[in-house]
Amino acid sequence: MHTKNYLVFLSLIFSSFIFAQTPLNYIIRGKVSDAEGVGLEFATISAYALQDSSLVGGVLTESGGVFTLDILSKEIYLVAEYLGYEKKMVQKLTWSSNIADAGTIVLTGTNIALETVEVVARKNETQFALDKRVFNVGQDLSNKGGNAVDILDNVPSVTVDIDGGVSLRGSSNVRILIDGRPSGLLGNDGSTGLKSIPASMIDRVEVITNPSARYEAEGMSGIINIVLKKDAKIGVNGSFDLSSGYPLLFGTSANVNWRRKNVNFFANYALNHNTNPADGYAYQERYSAVAGSPITATHIVRDGSRNTLSNSIRGGIDYTLSPKDVLTGSVLFRYSLGNSLIPVHYYDYTFLPGQERDRFLIPTNNYTLRKEEEKETSPTLEYAINYKRSFSRENESLTASFQFSQNDEKEVSDYDESYYLNRVLENNIVKQKTTGDEKQGNIVFQADYVLPVNKNTKFEAGLRSGIRNIGNDFLVEQLINGEWNVLQNLSNRFTYHENVEALYAIFGSKTGRFSYQGGLRGEYTYLKTALVNSGEEYPRDFFQLFPSGHINYEFPDQNQLQLSYSRRIRRPGFWELNPFINFTDSRNLYAGNPNLNPETTDSYELGHMKFWEKGNIGTSLYYRNTKDVIQRWREFKDDGTSFAQPLNLASSVNYGGEFLFAYTANSWLRVDGNVNFFRNTISGFYKNTDLSADSYSWFSRIGTRLSFWKNTDFQLRFNYRAPVRIPQGWRKEQYIVDIAFNKDFFNNNMSFTLAARDLLNYRRQNIELGGEGFDFYERSEQQWRRAPVIATLSYRLNSAKKKSGRNDGEGFENGPEI
Repeated sequence: MHTKNYLVFLSLIFSSFIFAQTPLNYIIRGKVSDAEGVGLEFATISAYALQDSSLVGGVLTESGGVFTLDILSKEIYLVAEYLGYEKKMVQKLTWSSNIADAGTIVLTGTNIALETVEVVARKNETQFALDKRVFNVGQDLSNKGGNAVDILDNVPSVTVDIDGGVSLRGSSNVRILIDGRPSGLLGNDGSTGLKSIPASMIDRVEVITNPSARYEAEGMSGIINIVLKKDAKIGVNGSFDLSSGYPLLFGTSANVNWRRKNVNFFANYALNHNTNPADGYAYQERYSAVAGSPITATHIVRDGSRNTLSNSIRGGIDYTLSPKDVLTGSVLFRYSLGNSLIPVHYYDYTFLPGQERDRFLIPTNNYTLRKEEEKETSPTLEYAINYKRSFSRENESLTASFQFSQNDEKEVSDYDESYYLNRVLENNIVKQKTTGDEKQGNIVFQADYVLPVNKNTKFEAGLRSGIRNIGNDFLVEQLINGEWNVLQNLSNRFTYHENVEALYAIFGSKTGRFSYQGGLRGEYTYLKTALVNSGEEYPRDFFQLFPSGHINYEFPDQNQLQLSYSRRIRRPGFWELNPFINFTDSRNLYAGNPNLNPETTDSYELGHMKFWEKGNIGTSLYYRNTKDVIQRWREFKDDGTSFAQPLNLASSVNYGGEFLFAYTANSWLRVDGNVNFFRNTISGFYKNTDLSADSYSWFSRIGTRLSFWKNTDFQLRFNYRAPVRIPQGWRKEQYIVDIAFNKDFFNNNMSFTLAARDLLNYRRQNIELGGEGFDFYERSEQQWRRAPVIATLSYRLNSAKKKSGRNDGEGFENGPEI
């Protein structure tokens, strides 16, 4: 990042104190309700100066429609607004010293507007928009006691494999952010980082399927933004969870807020311990080029367990410098410990031509056993500071943020490989140990400015500078004649440096029912990977433009249609570039490729939403054309081992359709779900092998929630994932059933939840590779974590659970924001 960018940011922060010279002296209290007396939560209260009608303050109503507004002057008037209601102006206020009571402001209903439709009373589990899904974590009972992986696995359009890999609409090229920014919480291996973020720390998940130019271009299929909890209610409030489950699981967490006038303190703490039994197998056959030759086969059995213990603490402060200036600072620290024991059994056999073959036909008395014992420590530290300046003109704003994070991971593994004859130890083949010391640092600065040209037109511009540095020291030693010797061909120090500088501009306007938004983002990327011991370096740099566009039309009767386009990029990840060899399984090796190029895609989407009083439906058609597709290529060698490496092998076209719905039948039953159908075609050729493939697949999700007696809920969810074509083979189907039961008591301040995820234990990765046309065949099944049954006890302090007083349907938003 350039030093000039930091100076700009610091000048913004220091200048904000100019606006903090006058204290907030006047307080207005009141309530907003509808004609029936029901309080309207999240209604907007705006304060305007009597002299020039400039905006001088604002606040959202809390539970029950109540609000407290701090301002600088008595010479103001109020405007109350809520979606689907006529706005109301309040000019006469009765002051007693520096406090005024606005009383109850009653709003009159009107036709529901299409700007944003959000139903009163309950914070909906999922809010659908044409280009975004907002998943409110607290309303999904099955997430209690889980982590970020469990949450994402239940978000519409999102799927998670057994390794924790996240896909959006069938594509694994998705960008994951924390609070709108890259985060050290995710580490270098996003799946491992997600597993260590407890669900209790997460407020909501936002899924953006076709982002505009204001978002970084990383993420081929879109962006998933995980928003951590932070409340802003007056006084002290919070929640506390205690969880336990099987397989052995224990967790506790606390989320606390304290707000008074212009200061809001927030803190989160979570402790989690998990025991994850793992099991699986792989059956391999290797074919000779000579017809009629014997076929060598291996049955590999993997089992064992992985245990983790993590502590996370996050604290921060929102400080209102003036009605127009807010400064937020936060610090996060996480410390994780892990250990695992993974034994791998190899059963080798040679089948004669014509002989029946299968893994169960291989004798099991003679085998090779390779055991891995691993211990890992991973501390993470992250600082973030944000500043927002609101101007007198409505919706004009300037925001700036700076973030620094550091993540260290140290892994120590011992390997013991032995041969057993008739199940009796014959000899020790090899003893090895590895030490991996990995450090990652991230620095991100971002500034965004929004300028309303008039009521229906706006201009937006911004810049972003990001630096990421990763160093990995990997040492491999082997016991030879009683002494540990370094294996130089496997040991090395690998470094990764990434610098991305970006500028963007967006222009949007609205005329009647028609609105549009167009943007252009330019990103300069400098990458450099290096093998320090051998002196090999792989620098590269490139500049790319990423246009985006959204066209929106609002039909009568709450119908909305949007056409959008964006260009996206996927830069290779650290582990894809790191050429060190992973040899937990000594027969099947994997290494990264430092010569990988980034993937680029052009994404098009046509979406429609329709809203009724009791629910809504949404339909999307999408098309993605991707170049330089990264695929894992696997080859078998003459000695029976295999080697896999990612390569830029092909181009692909992916298109499909998605249907989403939500329906609230009555006060005790609501149903929601989604179905995604897609086709993926791949074109490529490598080493005399045609990689062309054409596959159709689909996945679906349907859930129901029943409130069958007072303060009691039952939730049932079913997920189905159809078979899908992958490089060199197929991934088989999955059936997943989640159930949960919840009971509230003590005036809704306490809850007990019992949840079972993957009740039938079908969430296993089944893959079939090779076969006819290949020189190998492999069938495998793996499960790294048995889905648990979890009991959770929750207590809410001054923030009792909101119960539905009216319609419980979903909401949606319009397309281009004007």
